Amino acid sequence: MSAVLVDTHVALWALGEPARLTAVERAVLVDPAVDRCLSPMSIWEAAIKREAGRLRAPRRLAAILASEFRMLEVSASLLEAAAELPGHHNDPFDRVLIAHALRQDLSVLTRDRAFAAYGVRLSP
Repeated sequence: MSAVLVDTHVALWALGEPARLTAVERAVLVDPAVDRCLSPMSIWEAAIKREAGRLRAPRRLAAILASEFRMLEVSASLLEAAAELPGHHNDPFDRVLIAHALRQDLSVLTRDRAFAAYGVRLSP
């Protein structure tokens, strides 16, 4: 089974705006042979944007997304590794996703091409 880390925007589109997904993204998200992973940082990012009025997302987002994705662990050492990454990407949420991908050898389903600067494998 292959594993893919799903970026926040792709997970939110899958949840509320599936028409925004490409056919390839949809195929990855519904493939039973793919272990779809999500970082808890994505929940935090979405909740912050929701509370700031920059995102329409349901309350109980963690429970909803946990039913669709395997939640990864966030540890102090992972956060430290994210902080120590080169400055190609300044978004702290994405830097944690990048650290997850590098540490766990995950490809990432994202439209953010800045991930590639870190040697992260991008899912088609």
